[in-house]
Amino acid sequence: MGAAQSNSRSSSRELPAGDNQVMDVLDPSESTPRRGRKRKSVKQAEVEKKKIAKLDTCAYVYNKLFIQGEESDITIAACGKEWKVHKLYLKQTKFFESMFDGDWAETHSDRVNLEISDPNIDVEGINAVLGSLYHNEIEIDLDNIQGTLAAASYVALDSVTERCAEMMIEALSIDNAIQFLDLSTEYGLICVKEKSLQLLLRNFWKISKDKEKLRLLEHDLLLALLNSPNLFITEGEYDIYKAVKTWIYMQECADFKIEEAQNEFKSNMSEFFQKADTDYLISKYLKLLCSVRFDKMLLTTGTLKAMRTDHLIPNCVINEISSDLWMSFLQNEENTTPVTISDDEFFERCFRLGRSLESIPKCWRWVGFNSGVDLLLHLNENSICIKRNCLNQKAPYSVNLKSRLTLHYRLAICDSNGRIVHDTGKSSWEMSPDETKTIFKMTEETQVPISVHFQYLIHNPIESPSYYFNKYLSQKQNAADTVVEEI
Repeated sequence: MGAAQSNSRSSSRELPAGDNQVMDVLDPSESTPRRGRKRKSVKQAEVEKKKIAKLDTCAYVYNKLFIQGEESDITIAACGKEWKVHKLYLKQTKFFESMFDGDWAETHSDRVNLEISDPNIDVEGINAVLGSLYHNEIEIDLDNIQGTLAAASYVALDSVTERCAEMMIEALSIDNAIQFLDLSTEYGLICVKEKSLQLLLRNFWKISKDKEKLRLLEHDLLLALLNSPNLFITEGEYDIYKAVKTWIYMQECADFKIEEAQNEFKSNMSEFFQKADTDYLISKYLKLLCSVRFDKMLLTTGTLKAMRTDHLIPNCVINEISSDLWMSFLQNEENTTPVTISDDEFFERCFRLGRSLESIPKCWRWVGFNSGVDLLLHLNENSICIKRNCLNQKAPYSVNLKSRLTLHYRLAICDSNGRIVHDTGKSSWEMSPDETKTIFKMTEETQVPISVHFQYLIHNPIESPSYYFNKYLSQKQNAADTVVEEI
């Protein structure tokens, strides 16, 4: 069991899909008899005319007072433009209400020069916000929503700020989630921030494979994503390692070409790490590297060789982690008591695996030796199951035949937009050899393409990555201090 590439095969047996038939009792498209309606009274007709007149009045007010600036009693100057407006309308905002009703120099002035330091505030944003004070609606350009949001926040116009937040949530996608997260953090849009972060976590497996999106992640945001219990990936931990390695390369080589072919990009990145100062990179990006669970990667010879070739992680660190892993395998094999794991420890140290599926049924495992525990996932139109395989099917490694093993796991299924349609939360299962457990019954919401995300622990983990990196840096520092003393 491990975190490298996944092996898949079609299921040898499929359960029949249920047939659901629906008959509409009432088709809305068909005409239905209507009872006779009373004719509108003269009074009702007049009320409707008044409503229309009211809307026309709003347009008239907007055009005459805001666009043409008639009867203006104050001029607002900002971003190189002037607006002939009216204090009465401006006082709808907390900013101008405080200014005109307080003891300020502008209270009795007929001109206000706004000092704008926020680079997001522009003429279009100010114009939209001021114009909304004269009209019962506002047109917000989603492509320039930062200008409107910044201007509304500046003058403390909550109604426009809230509308911007609503539009951002409605339009939220993997393409704008990073921008919306930055804006929501800056302007205090808590709901937008939560939704944006949620989308990034659930779609990180897509972002990690897109260089252009990956490089947009700031250090602290990437760190927060990597350490979140809700980070979803496909394949395994090695994908996270490759994403971190790629991100470091793009930070250190600002002149790299985003449009270069993938083979050329990989070649240039490999050349960079061959020549780079490893100790410098580890010190500079220590927190990011400590977020990668290397003990969940070093379970196949291919991954082990690739990491040694990369020259990002020192061989002595790889060797020590490998040695401790082997000791852990022996200890876990000799342990006869069930392993108890807290929620915090589980989410900090568990395997993080996943797979994107374009069709079903599928049956697969994630390769890698993990104390001989061979877990198979089987998904069809009706259910998703986990099987502890021992003797029923061939396995790529020797299998553990212990009569009972406790699996701590979480399994989640997301639709193509990253919305969770099933989630077990952290659960436990005491597995017998060749036992199968049904995790979910499929529903109509579970339509391919989907992504399956599996987190699990069976044995107590070894030390965290920070232990090995800090030990390495400490030894290097001690060696350097010794050389200085000798000189």
